[in-house]
Amino acid sequence: MVDDKLRILAAMKQLWRERLTTVFVRQGHYALDARALQAYPPADLTLAHIGELVDCSLGPVPGAGHGQRLG
Repeated sequence: MVDDKLRILAAMKQLWRERLTTVFVRQGHYALDARALQAYPPADLTLAHIGELVDCSLGPVPGAGHGQRLG
């Protein structure tokens, strides 16, 4: 799951646990929100810009089946 809001990523991770890989994109006004950055656990992966997602290889995705990969 990719989002720029840690609160949403944290809520989804709590529900899906290891079955979900969270990606925090640090752009926009949420990227500098110190309260939010301290209030929620970090995402599994953090990117500076959404465009970096194209170059990511996340490896095997937990719970995705037999050897499926993202990227």
